[in-house]
Amino acid sequence: MESNSIVEGFFAQAESNPDKTAIIWKDEQISFAQVSENVRKVAGLLQREGVTEGDRVAFYGDKSPLFAYIYLATHLIKAVAVPLDVKLPEDKMLGLLDLTNPKLLIHPTNADHQFQQLPFDEKLLEGSAISEYDFPEGDQLADILFTTGTTGRAKGVRLTHRNILAGAVNSNIFIGNDESDTEIIPLPMHHAFGLRRLRTNLFLGATVILIDGFMFPKLFFDAIEEKGATGICMVPAGFAVLKKLMKSHYIDYFKKLKYIEFGSSPMSPEQKKELAENLPSTRICMHYGLTEVAANIFTEFHKDINKLSSVGQPSPNVQVSILGENNKELAATEVGEIAVKGTIQTPGYWENKELTQKSFTDGWFRTGDLGYKDKEGYVFLSGRKDDVINVGGKKVLPSEIEQALEEHPAVKDSACISVKGDQELTGEKIKAFVVFKRGEKIDSKELTKYLREKVEPYKIPQDFEFVAAIPYTSSGKKKRDQLK
Repeated sequence: MESNSIVEGFFAQAESNPDKTAIIWKDEQISFAQVSENVRKVAGLLQREGVTEGDRVAFYGDKSPLFAYIYLATHLIKAVAVPLDVKLPEDKMLGLLDLTNPKLLIHPTNADHQFQQLPFDEKLLEGSAISEYDFPEGDQLADILFTTGTTGRAKGVRLTHRNILAGAVNSNIFIGNDESDTEIIPLPMHHAFGLRRLRTNLFLGATVILIDGFMFPKLFFDAIEEKGATGICMVPAGFAVLKKLMKSHYIDYFKKLKYIEFGSSPMSPEQKKELAENLPSTRICMHYGLTEVAANIFTEFHKDINKLSSVGQPSPNVQVSILGENNKELAATEVGEIAVKGTIQTPGYWENKELTQKSFTDGWFRTGDLGYKDKEGYVFLSGRKDDVINVGGKKVLPSEIEQALEEHPAVKDSACISVKGDQELTGEKIKAFVVFKRGEKIDSKELTKYLREKVEPYKIPQDFEFVAAIPYTSSGKKKRDQLK
């Protein structure tokens, strides 16, 4: 029988393979039967606290088995999960609570608010487990996930059980992992990528190893050598930390992995090629995705070795189109807005009808990203629609200038934004923020001269500011709005 939800699939696995390890956390190995019992205990507690179908349950996005229990228990009783970022300042957390109005908050911090609250600790498992339950239907609301992206404005993305199940199935088909795999998850649990990998593996009947971040390489060594890890999910920034700490030693360990999935932020074609050469037998996948439409485009570094500057081709069961300003699909190589259609797509944003209406055109979800398809259907990113700079009527993508700047041997990082021009005729001006490599420093005249050989004259910044660092989101995207 096919499942309508991740939670239904998980319970089917727990019934079929009760003694199999579901979660490895530090020195604990927790079986599917134990996870099932703990989920049902938390579900009982939620019901005793008055949580019913459709109620929101907001909870701490901690990297621990307790997070998994609360998340699945919320779904089991047909309530709506609202995972919260562990690093969220109190005022921001209160703002999200006011927006979602949860029936219950489960959090270690007892902030000053009117919401019914329980502490996030093992006491949640002290009550009796429920034995009778009905699984949710596919079209019922499952999650509200908050995403800020590069603008800093929180958006509550609504996802149904059908949406999150489709995201798990689609990525599974591409990556090719199954119940025999053991995956390392070092990513935050409140974030769409880490949460998808947790859901996917538990739905499959596979094992997950929860690791708190990328700062302790020995945990990764042990997971592969002693605990038999066969896969890992990671962001490029996290891998850069691991590589810096492990040097080339990472190769000996990662060679033993069956697969790696990267996502959330870009990686240069050179880095992709180096990884493919160092790990010839590992399936190295990378997705393009948003919380609103899951991982919807995939590339595999070995198969797509000649297309490593692209983000790949649409994932299974997903359509991707490039829309022009008239909302018509553009021909190959023409730059437009990337739009996605499929079972994975959100029905819209929580309490934000205006943004929901703006985000859809004829059933297509508009990502806000600009890009194009080549004649073979590979998708290439050009930048964010909101970041486009209008210079005298000509549209300039900041990423193009940044790429040129970062090819200079003295430049470590850069970000370009628009600033108001002095004359109405020229409209916006381009300003570049530049970070130099250690021990390097050049002036704006030299950078201007360098760029003349790389880009058209109207794309050269009129203003340069030299800074210590460029601000990034937690998933590794440049926060150009903050520079403004």
